Amino acid sequence: MSGKDSNASQRGSFSPFWELVKVQAKLALREPTGLVFGIGLPLILLIIFGNIPVFNKPIAGTTLTAFEVYIPILMITELIFLGLFGLPIPIVRDREMGWLRRISTTPESPAKLLAAQVTINLILAIVGFTILLLGSSLVFSVKLAYEIPGFILSLVLATLAMFSLGLLITSVAPSQSAATGITMALLYPLLFFAGIYVPIQVLPHSLQTAAIYTPVGAAVNALDSTITGSFPSFVPLLVMAAYSVLFSFVAVRYFRWE
Repeated sequence: MSGKDSNASQRGSFSPFWELVKVQAKLALREPTGLVFGIGLPLILLIIFGNIPVFNKPIAGTTLTAFEVYIPILMITELIFLGLFGLPIPIVRDREMGWLRRISTTPESPAKLLAAQVTINLILAIVGFTILLLGSSLVFSVKLAYEIPGFILSLVLATLAMFSLGLLITSVAPSQSAATGITMALLYPLLFFAGIYVPIQVLPHSLQTAAIYTPVGAAVNALDSTITGSFPSFVPLLVMAAYSVLFSFVAVRYFRWE
C-alpha cells in the first residue's frame, strides 16, 4: 500500500469517531450541563475561595494558606461534578429519546460512543484545571512547588476514576430520573471525602483512613503530596487505578442502547 493510500485509510478510520465527537459537542452546547460544571464551576469556586480573607492566612505549622490547600480539592470537586452530571446525564437522556437506538444501527460501538462523550468532558476538565491553576497563580499569587510528574499522574488517574464512575452510572441507570437520583446520592459523600466541607487533614484518623480508599480521597491525598514537592505514595495511586479499571469494565460490559 502506498503512503498516500495509508494516510487516506487512517483518515477514514479516524473520521467517524471525530464526527461522533462533533455531534456530542453540539448536543453539549444545547444542554450545557458540562459547560456549567467544567468551566463555570471552577471559575466560581476560584473567586469564592480566593476572596475569603481567612483562607489567605498561613495554616499553623505550615507555610501553606488554606486557599493553597484547597486548590487540589477544588480540582477534584470539578471532576466530581463532571463525572456525576456532565458525563452520564446527556447519554442517559439520549437513550430515553431513542437517539442511541438509531446509533446502534450504525457500525459505531458502545465504546466509541462512550469515548466521544469522555473526550468532550475531558476537554472541559482541562479548561477548568487551567482556570484554577492560572487563576490562582496570576490573580491570587499562589505559588506552589508542584512535583510535576506526580501531579500529572495523580490528575490523570483522578480523571479516569471519576469519568469511569460517570460511565458506570450511564450503564446501570434505567432512566434520566434514576441517573439523577444516583448522582445526588453519591454527590455529598464524594464532596465530603474530597474535603470540600473540611480538609481531610482535620478529620478523625478513622475517617482519614477511610477517605484514602475512596477515589476522591485518594486523589486529594495524591495531589496534596505534589503541591509540597513530593511524589505521591503508592496507595492512593493504586486506589485510583483500581477504581478506574473496575468502573470502566462494568460500564462497557453493561452498557445498553435502549
